[in-house]
Amino acid sequence: MKKLLSGIVSALVLVVMAATLACAEIPAGPLKIGVVMPTTGPIAYDGRLTLNGIEMAVDEINNAGGIKGNKVELLVEDSANVPATAVAAMEKLVGMQNVIAVIGDFGSSCTLAMMDVAQRTQTPLITPISLAPKITEMGNKWMFRGCDNSTMIAKAFTKWAVDDKGAKKWAYIAINTDYGRGSVDAFNIELEKHGGEVVFTEYFNQGETDYYPIVTKLKTAGADALCLFGETVDLSRVVSQLHEMGLGGKILVMDPTSGTFNEKFLELTKEKANGIVGASRFVASIPTPAAKKFTEDYRARYDMDPEKYAQAGYDCAKMIAQAIDTANSTDREAVRSALAAIQYEGPQGKATFDANNQLQISEYIVMAQDGQIVVVAGPISGE
Repeated sequence: MKKLLSGIVSALVLVVMAATLACAEIPAGPLKIGVVMPTTGPIAYDGRLTLNGIEMAVDEINNAGGIKGNKVELLVEDSANVPATAVAAMEKLVGMQNVIAVIGDFGSSCTLAMMDVAQRTQTPLITPISLAPKITEMGNKWMFRGCDNSTMIAKAFTKWAVDDKGAKKWAYIAINTDYGRGSVDAFNIELEKHGGEVVFTEYFNQGETDYYPIVTKLKTAGADALCLFGETVDLSRVVSQLHEMGLGGKILVMDPTSGTFNEKFLELTKEKANGIVGASRFVASIPTPAAKKFTEDYRARYDMDPEKYAQAGYDCAKMIAQAIDTANSTDREAVRSALAAIQYEGPQGKATFDANNQLQISEYIVMAQDGQIVVVAGPISGE
């Protein structure tokens, strides 16, 4: 009887394995991965940094033999940071190009708009940058965030800023997008927990050039700390005009989501960047072997240090490739399942997804100092 049962079990196992291999086999040919990223428009520079990391990762994968002998092919579409354009790009990649998965977008508003397409077409979508908390709070199992979010950053950074730096009265200057508004909301919750208060909040439109009216009002707000939410070029103008209006060095400037911690911002603002503090999951000075190797390779390729946009693009591409390899399939559901269960380790450290497909990682407290981004504390958990 035992032998009979054993034989039946063995037969069933073989049937299951055969069925699995039959549906999981990767067909010969290029493995298409889509990318939706702003390569034109007001945040094209930041989008290009992210694309740098994605392209570097794919070249590394292909140079090492690809995925089970198949090369990865990137298909890149420009969203220009416009939600409608991002949706059209996603539709094209999924419907016409038949990609396995999509990396995108940069801005939270674009990613939120693309999520419906991902769910309807059952295509894994992973954002390397978008921070709006609701992206991974809406129950869309096809949506992944390959980075931290505003709530995680707020938990890690706010306690440090209030308790260690004595920043009690906060002012916000934030971009008027889902990312900016969502970040202000997330930080206000944590600020109240730690006994701080908000004394000033102003929003600006992307591509704004004149921040003098906002800075003029800020001067009378009584803030001892200014929290910025935005991207490279916009925030360089804010900081420059802050100094022109005499507030440089008189208020703690904070950039918790790291729109300023890259070489372009340091080039635009020079010494005005000194003393800006924030949180980041990655900077080039993180003293770990994986971070050092990534930084060296990136510098050799692009003649500049990587920052979190490049790192996130790199890691998202590597995670999708690992998921395809693990699933041994181009089937989107198989890849999605493998991505959800991934155990990944890259330049930012070890990372996994929670039940909401939110990447779980820690933060470093960083500071701009004489043209460099230095780590001053961390890693700090944002859980």
